[in-house]
Amino acid sequence: MKNLFRDPWITTEKEKYLSLLMILAPLLNFLSGITFDLHAPSLPAIASYYDAPISAAKNTITVSLLGFSIGCILFGTLLDIFGRRRIILLGLILYTSASFLALTCGTIEELLWVRFVQGFSVSCLSIGCRTIIIDRFTGHQFKIAILYTSLAFGIGPIIAPFIGGILQYHFGWKANFIAYGVVSFILMIIFALYVAESKTTTEVFSFKNMCRNYLNVLKHNAFSPGIIIAGLSQMQLLVYTTTGAFLIENILHRSAIIYGNSAFIISCGYLLGTLTNRLLIKQLQLDSLISLGFVLLFLGVLAQIIFTFLGQLNLLTIIFPITLIGFSNGFIFINVLTCCLRSSISPGIATALFTSAVMIIGTVGTYIVSHITVNNLTNLAIIFGVSAVIQLTIFLLYFRNVAKEIG
Repeated sequence: MKNLFRDPWITTEKEKYLSLLMILAPLLNFLSGITFDLHAPSLPAIASYYDAPISAAKNTITVSLLGFSIGCILFGTLLDIFGRRRIILLGLILYTSASFLALTCGTIEELLWVRFVQGFSVSCLSIGCRTIIIDRFTGHQFKIAILYTSLAFGIGPIIAPFIGGILQYHFGWKANFIAYGVVSFILMIIFALYVAESKTTTEVFSFKNMCRNYLNVLKHNAFSPGIIIAGLSQMQLLVYTTTGAFLIENILHRSAIIYGNSAFIISCGYLLGTLTNRLLIKQLQLDSLISLGFVLLFLGVLAQIIFTFLGQLNLLTIIFPITLIGFSNGFIFINVLTCCLRSSISPGIATALFTSAVMIIGTVGTYIVSHITVNNLTNLAIIFGVSAVIQLTIFLLYFRNVAKEIG
């Protein structure tokens, strides 16, 4: 009889705990999503504050991407060896400390190191929240939790420049780093008080086995071409984050709020592309969806070329083509990712490796872009056009047939 009265209590407590994780896991991934570009509207102000080159200010985004890509590989292994709770807490402590440390940086070089640590530590949260979901949820609840967590990461870059623009306009660039620190500190307290360890078994680290597993994934004929295509998509999504603030604030002489609003519109293009892709995925094969994405991508590049010849640089001619390009990547990126993971016999390793490799390519791409003076539509058209041609060539030569087989 005792168990009859106890079981409903246990069920209720378990449901409450899972509801907490259903909220907390997306919030952890949301912090990952806003890390790269919350401070993007402040890039001109940061360059002015430190009397630094524009390229150095842009690299505050690049180094965070580099830190994230390195962290994915390392923390993916540590989460399996030492458990989820202590490693995620370590990531939150590092992130919070780095965010507030930014307020004391005396040089742009010190700020770049802080940004590297932010990107490095937040990768732990992005991977860790997904591992907790895998540990705790099953069936339909698992699908819902993964959907919310993935959506939270995607929403982050959409609203981050919008919020960052408001903070920059009213309080200055340091307010963005205070926001980073406050959000991570609150999440750290909640996580420490209410989240228990979800991994019940421990593993012995083997560097040899880890390398062998990663190499086996890379050897698949679809994986390497796929990460190049997706990596260039990631770079395209970050071009406006890296260059837009200077175009809007320095060339067009508009406010940081205007830049934040424009970044919000452009990011919505990617989100709408992803949602449209979801609606069409039952009607079209993966290779057809990717092909449709490339048609839209080249239409966006064509619009940039047309606006270039018209010789007009304004908000419309900047925002419209890049929004269309973002919309196209809602088809390209997600379906290339699906092909790569479906074709792998080790989805967990493939996820970590795909995320890391894509971020590395995105980092290299944004680093190159940060050293290009982008003050007109011609430069933007060249950047997007060259990357689009490379993507399409790789897709037609090495990836399309694999996508057809996977369906």
